[in-house]
Amino acid sequence: MNYIAEIKAFYDRLELNPLPSPAIALWHALMSIANKTGWQQEFTAAVSILVLKSGLNAQAIKRARNRLEQDGYITWRSRGGNQSAIYHINSLVVQNCEKNVPQYEPQSEPQYEPQSEPQNTVVQNSTKNVPQYEPQSEPQTVPQTVPQTVPQSVPINKHKHKLNETETKKDIPPVSPILRFEDFLSAYPNKQRRHLAEKAYCDLVVSGTVTEDELVLAAGNYAAYIKDSGSSRIYLPNNFLEKCVFEDYLGTGQPEAAGRTAPAGEPSGGEELVGDDWMDCETPWGR
Repeated sequence: MNYIAEIKAFYDRLELNPLPSPAIALWHALMSIANKTGWQQEFTAAVSILVLKSGLNAQAIKRARNRLEQDGYITWRSRGGNQSAIYHINSLVVQNCEKNVPQYEPQSEPQYEPQSEPQNTVVQNSTKNVPQYEPQSEPQTVPQTVPQTVPQSVPINKHKHKLNETETKKDIPPVSPILRFEDFLSAYPNKQRRHLAEKAYCDLVVSGTVTEDELVLAAGNYAAYIKDSGSSRIYLPNNFLEKCVFEDYLGTGQPEAAGRTAPAGEPSGGEELVGDDWMDCETPWGR
């Protein structure tokens, strides 16, 4: 299963079939666990782990889990008692490929039926105009032309179906290269908006502008900067990635406030902050 392709297919489906935000958060939490298991067909996940990864309470997880199963995103079953439930994530990429396969079947059948009808009419009209002394030649031409179309269509259709099967297999992307998102999030001082941060993280790695090691390093440097400066204003993780704030923290040390026009942890020159780029929240070192 391709991590990035599944996330893109997930958001493509949301454009036509929206989901509530708890269901979106739970889907991302289950995808993260499935990635850690090496994309096993089935895996177990405790409710306490899902609460930690999704930010939802137990009741919200149960409602979101039923909604995801109803819409075909996952399948799950309970084992009873205090045992963890068993989950299986349905691949959205494979579902899209299967929807496209039946398009080839109805196209081949109608092509042969209308072609055989005018051939029969020509033979019938020609028999009316042929003189009586030539009927012996006609029975030889009719059986020769009619059975030729039947055996020729069968192997051609089979060949087309084999080509379609190989093409759909080629379209399935390889295994996802995303490996260190959990390291990035654990190092970053703000854990909110996990699913938006994960999407921005995947887009940056796929673009090739930055590596995962550099993003993890930037998260650690930014956390150290917040701790040393004592600032209570912290970038949300998705804005830290989308607005390229991480570029200021790719060095081995922390950036100096004197050498930067707009420090990532504070507004410059009394500039008024607008929007939700910053969050005044608890950090591991206090407010």
